[in-house]
Amino acid sequence: MIKRLSFVPLLAIVAIFGFVGLRLNVRSDPGAFAATQSATAKVTGSAATARSTFTPSLTFTASPAISRTPTLTLTPSPLASFTPSKTLLPPPTFEPPTNTPLPSAIPTATITFTPIGLAQVPGLVGAETNTPISTPGCIVRKDWKLTYTVQFNDALINIAKLYNISTTQLMQGNCLSDANKIYKGQILHVPGAAQPTSSVQCFPIQVLTPINNTVTLAGSGQLTFHWYGPRVPRDLIRVFAPDGTKTEYMVELRQDYSIDLSTLPKAGLYQWYVYPLDNNFVQNCPEGGPWNFTKAPAPTPAPTLAVIVKTPGS
Repeated sequence: MIKRLSFVPLLAIVAIFGFVGLRLNVRSDPGAFAATQSATAKVTGSAATARSTFTPSLTFTASPAISRTPTLTLTPSPLASFTPSKTLLPPPTFEPPTNTPLPSAIPTATITFTPIGLAQVPGLVGAETNTPISTPGCIVRKDWKLTYTVQFNDALINIAKLYNISTTQLMQGNCLSDANKIYKGQILHVPGAAQPTSSVQCFPIQVLTPINNTVTLAGSGQLTFHWYGPRVPRDLIRVFAPDGTKTEYMVELRQDYSIDLSTLPKAGLYQWYVYPLDNNFVQNCPEGGPWNFTKAPAPTPAPTLAVIVKTPGS
């Protein structure tokens, strides 16, 4: 009886531990649970066979298999589509600025003076030449022992009068074909036993007013030409305007002359000369000049207002 009691608790303890292990195995592995159940039955059968007097039976109720909760399947979200940014345009091509030509300088008016024509005064000649024209086959008079050296601005007619002969005689005696073709330094044969003396002493003319190259003349008012030169009966003042037009003034027995600037209406650079003349209006000494002066434009005359007064009955 004692042996049976000691064996029964042992079996109970084994059964309890087996049941607990089975529960644990069932939860972790259902296949292991079935194998354990089979082994337990075998042990129980063997024990029943060995001990037929006590047949304890253990009823195991299988717990339902623990269903596994499905794991959360992460569905990959589509990547955000890349929106291309605005295409950068290439930088603008740098074009160098076009060089604008500078305006050309305004041309200044060039004053052209007309050469002095001396044909208006008998005996005056133009520019001399170094190639006088002689008469072919002509022989210079050898009986004229005196000579005359042509000076600047000499005239053949003046030389002839100085030796009391005609211009034609002087031309024939020196084989000249043109009375206007003489030059400074030319040697002429003249008649006479001695050189004549002149009553007029020639020397360079000096200008007093207007001072040469003055630029302060007004456009209106008075202008006085004043010079110092040989004492001659007459002097001719010749003035050239900026456009080349010529104005002349005859002065007798004095060396100054005043004019109204309104007679010189144009503005700009003027040139003027003085020609000494004898009683026959022939130049007898070299002229003075050219001298220059600059004149302002003439003022514009102010318009006049006509006032008409009407009387009753008119």
